Amino acid sequence: MLQRLRSSSFRQLCLVDQCIKQQRGQAGEVAPFVEMPGPRRIPLLGMLNDVMHLGKPAELHLRISKYHELYGDLVRLQIGTQNAVFVRDPNLMRKTFQLEGMYPRHPLPESWTYFNKKHDYQRGLFFMDGKEWLQSRQIFNKPMLKDFHWMEEPIRGTCAATVRHMEQGCDSVGTFGGIEAFLYQWSVEVVLSVMLGSAFTECQQSADFRRLVQQFSAVVYDIFRCSSELMNIPPAIADRLNVQPWQQFEKVVPETIRLATAIIEFGIANNQTRDGLLDLMVQKLDKPLMMRIFIDFIIAAGDTTAFATVWSLYLLANNSSMQATVRQDVTDSSTLECATVKGVVRETLRLYPVAPFIGRFIENESIFGEYALPKDTLVLLSLYSAGRDERFFTEPETFNPYRWQRSNAATSGRIGSTPSASLPFAIGARSCIGQKIAQLQMHYLISMILTKFHLTLAEAEQQETIKPILKMITVPNAPVKLCFKPIHKRS
Repeated sequence: MLQRLRSSSFRQLCLVDQCIKQQRGQAGEVAPFVEMPGPRRIPLLGMLNDVMHLGKPAELHLRISKYHELYGDLVRLQIGTQNAVFVRDPNLMRKTFQLEGMYPRHPLPESWTYFNKKHDYQRGLFFMDGKEWLQSRQIFNKPMLKDFHWMEEPIRGTCAATVRHMEQGCDSVGTFGGIEAFLYQWSVEVVLSVMLGSAFTECQQSADFRRLVQQFSAVVYDIFRCSSELMNIPPAIADRLNVQPWQQFEKVVPETIRLATAIIEFGIANNQTRDGLLDLMVQKLDKPLMMRIFIDFIIAAGDTTAFATVWSLYLLANNSSMQATVRQDVTDSSTLECATVKGVVRETLRLYPVAPFIGRFIENESIFGEYALPKDTLVLLSLYSAGRDERFFTEPETFNPYRWQRSNAATSGRIGSTPSASLPFAIGARSCIGQKIAQLQMHYLISMILTKFHLTLAEAEQQETIKPILKMITVPNAPVKLCFKPIHKRS
């Protein structure tokens, strides 16, 4: 009872505070940046403030969610010397992309930027800025985001082959071992099928090519593990102290680049069909730049899409009645991209956004809500917090793929939902260049799996024990163990 009264009082205080802020905004008043609420920084502690404020890197999403509950939709933090704002309000989240300028800049993993500078290594789109980024990005926008239907056939073929391997890889009770690593390789193969077109199938006939892909998938999997361990210590200090994660990182990154280069070179040498993205880009980019961009594509694609798919399969396995409903919709639609499967992916990324924070540096001094933001402030979208806020989504902790369907709003749970509170691919000029590939491959694979298998958790306790943690991206705190039980259809 006491807890309920406290909660009610807290909500009333929040409503009063919100009314005051609205009145202030209507009066045209803009508060200085220093008045934005947030945890107090203690003088003389320096970097220890960051440790105290941000907590464990693996639990940053939870720490920021607590700050939003304490301070509201805008939370001011100073991270090192950088002014930062975490935003949970959907309208301000969208406004962030209006303030990013002509050449949007985003925060980069310190371990990568330090490595690139130390070894004078040039990277692809993710690490580019300014005119170089814009020119390259404009070349890729049309085939990857606008006229993207040419990608459907190679992605469909790769997903079908993956499901056949799954049928062969399950043990007698349907348990599939190492699903994360398996999906990692699947995601890499999807990107390669898009790059090489129908030549990918020919390349896979070569044992050497298959070996390269397997080695690459295993090695690049290690990159993100090392990167996540380096989140606890600045890379320059890690390098100076020669700590083990940095030793591994410096060893793994060059090997990943070497294998990625070998894969692309193999594809170029054996590309007779000329119907992939690689051949299209050869005509528009110089080879060194093209190689840098494609190396980044295949490094980044595996980790993000693989774990998003793991989360989707986990949610379906953990919700058997919803799984049956989705399966029926897939069967009835006779398509691999029915609205319900699209809802599964959107709902997965709402609950478990691969990047729980998307950041942009504000190009110029700007008004943000009721506050003045200094130039170059880093604004971070709190996607994990916004996606689980009951103001934006009805029953936010419930897995409900139907909340995204416009045509069934009255019964689907869409009422009270705010789609712009979930922006997993970002929006604007620097939105995720690979979002169509990711969406297509997830839609196809999930649909194919549902028509072939009934999904369950191999260990019932994982219903409660699996939690999201951050290792550069949102991953399960333990390997998800799934059972794929074949569906025997009547003849």
